[in-house]
Amino acid sequence: MDGADSASYGDGRDPGLARERTELAWSRSGLSVAVTVAVTLRRLWPLTGDKAVLALILIAVGAAFWVAGMQLGRRRRPANGPAGVAAESTHRLLTVGTLTLAAAAFVVGLFLPA
Repeated sequence: MDGADSASYGDGRDPGLARERTELAWSRSGLSVAVTVAVTLRRLWPLTGDKAVLALILIAVGAAFWVAGMQLGRRRRPANGPAGVAAESTHRLLTVGTLTLAAAAFVVGLFLPA
């Protein structure tokens, strides 16, 4: 290994692929949320009753939190922050979105007829 190679790979990190892996992780997470929303909405359709409307509202709120969290997570981190680490506010949005979607799935699964 020559000097240029050891400088590039000596510390075990590959900064060129880290960003790509992060983007792929965000894409997988977004896809799993989209599938969860689609499956839950499929179970709701056609909408009948107040519980279905409540579940639809919970799904919409959870999905909105997830979209906002993903947008924040995809932004570049400031120079003084750790590379590849999302801000605390992003984690809060994603947590609230996930819990809201879980509550919607609970309402749909437990209280609405199949």
